[in-house]
Amino acid sequence: MRFRRSFALVLAALVIALAACQKAEEAPTPTPDQASFEAASTLFARPPREVPPTPTVTPVSAVELELNRSIARMEQAVLAQDKDGYMAYVSERDPLFWAEHSRWAQDWVDSPLERFDIELYGIRSDTPDTATARMTILWTQQGRVYAGSAGGATISAIFYFEDDRWRFGGEDWRTLETDGIRLTYFSDPIVDHSEQANAVAEFLPGIYRTITGALDFTPDAVAPIRIYDNTATIQTMTRLSMPRITTWNEPGEGIKIALGPNELPPTEPQISRAFTRFVLYEMAGGTHGGFPWWLEEGIAEFGGNLLNTLSHRNRVVQRVAARSLAPEGADERLIAWDSIETRPDWPPDELQVAADQGFSFVQFVTETFGEEARNAWIGAIAADDPLDDACTAHLGAGFAELDEQWRAWLAEQL
Repeated sequence: MRFRRSFALVLAALVIALAACQKAEEAPTPTPDQASFEAASTLFARPPREVPPTPTVTPVSAVELELNRSIARMEQAVLAQDKDGYMAYVSERDPLFWAEHSRWAQDWVDSPLERFDIELYGIRSDTPDTATARMTILWTQQGRVYAGSAGGATISAIFYFEDDRWRFGGEDWRTLETDGIRLTYFSDPIVDHSEQANAVAEFLPGIYRTITGALDFTPDAVAPIRIYDNTATIQTMTRLSMPRITTWNEPGEGIKIALGPNELPPTEPQISRAFTRFVLYEMAGGTHGGFPWWLEEGIAEFGGNLLNTLSHRNRVVQRVAARSLAPEGADERLIAWDSIETRPDWPPDELQVAADQGFSFVQFVTETFGEEARNAWIGAIAADDPLDDACTAHLGAGFAELDEQWRAWLAEQL
């Protein structure tokens, strides 16, 4: 009995000793300092249940504000017929655009507007001094109600920050370069004419070689050709007072051509016709030279038809020949040359008849006297020689005699 009690006491002492050893080996629980406590409180704190403040409207950017200030002053200048005030907001960075836009401005000085509105949207500013936007122009002629006396268009536009203001730099073009010709077109997320431009670019080298070779003249200047989406855009960006512009050619300005139906690209004869006019203006030192309107158009048609089929050229000549044999008093007779010395205000189809008649005369000169004599004749008129003098010097007869020969030649073409 004494043994059991002694054993129990020994066992209890052993358990107490083991427990004391285990507590000595455990690390004490640290007491957190104040910084750790505050960090933990912040990390796991529940957000207060507060109503969020009403968001403020994002303010208009400085670029957009200044652009709209510029176009507001441009609008005011147009309605006030203040050309200088308007051109103070037009960039001179591109001399060709400056010259074209100055003539555009002179048009609304001569033919005032009662409405002129500009609206910008999709404004982007990739650099501090350049901005692009879609630009809509709406306008109405003052005191005019005929078709084409009001309209508008939307273009891709570029602006430059120069001196103390944003200035209009014209259309924001994309460019394709070929020998002697620079083709420009619109290509942005909204309007993309790159496919049409690529199609045109394929035949530009052939046009350049054909026309410069045929006229034996290579211009020093590069011909700028611009593709627009429609005739309304050409009118809005060229001459507001002139409706029905499908193609535009003037000395010192770019060639402007509208896309065809369903946005089809311009054809080879269309581009060739326009480029031929450009070559004539370069021959004449950047002017119309001494060409009467019908002869300038006739040479342009000649250039265009060089890129057309022989059957087409023959049909044109035969239509003119049929008019030459029409009886007195018939509606479809030859047009008197003196009535088309300058461009008449006729519908497009009648203007085309006059141009075809001019073409037939150039074709007659080519077949009768040869290319070398024809080119010398054209060069003399480009140098401002009177038509009759150039005919006598290079074709061996005055214009009246050549007119009789031409009519006889026409009769042989039927």
